[in-house]
Amino acid sequence: MIDRTFLYTQYFQSLERFNQPDVVWGYEPDVVYHFIQSGVTLASYHELGAENESPLLAELYLRQVYFALIEAIRDPERSQQFRHVCLNMIHEPLIALKRFYKRRHGGEKRFLTLQHELQRLQAPLD
Repeated sequence: MIDRTFLYTQYFQSLERFNQPDVVWGYEPDVVYHFIQSGVTLASYHELGAENESPLLAELYLRQVYFALIEAIRDPERSQQFRHVCLNMIHEPLIALKRFYKRRHGGEKRFLTLQHELQRLQAPLD
C-alpha cells in the first residue's frame, strides 16, 4: 500500500520547486522530471480500479501537470533551458491523459483539445 501522505507531499514539494522562478542552471531536467513523475504517480493512485479510485482527482492532477508545463513553456521570464526541458518532457503527461481519456465517454474529443493546445503553442524558444 502506498502512503497517501508521502504521495501528496512529494507532489506539492515538486510543484513548489517547479514554480520557483529561478531554477539553478543545470538542474532544470531534474526539477521538471520530478514534478511530472510526482503528478503522474499521484494521478495513478486515483485511477480507475485503484483502491482510492477517483477519476476526477486522477484527471485533475494530470491536467495540472500538463497545463503547468504549457504555462512554463509560454513564460518569457523562465530560462530558455527550462522552457526547452518542459517542451521536451510534455509528452509524458500528454500520453497519460490520452490513456485516461481513452476509457471515458467523449474522452477522445477532450484529448484532441489538449493536443491542439500543444500544437498552437507558439513560444520563442531560440
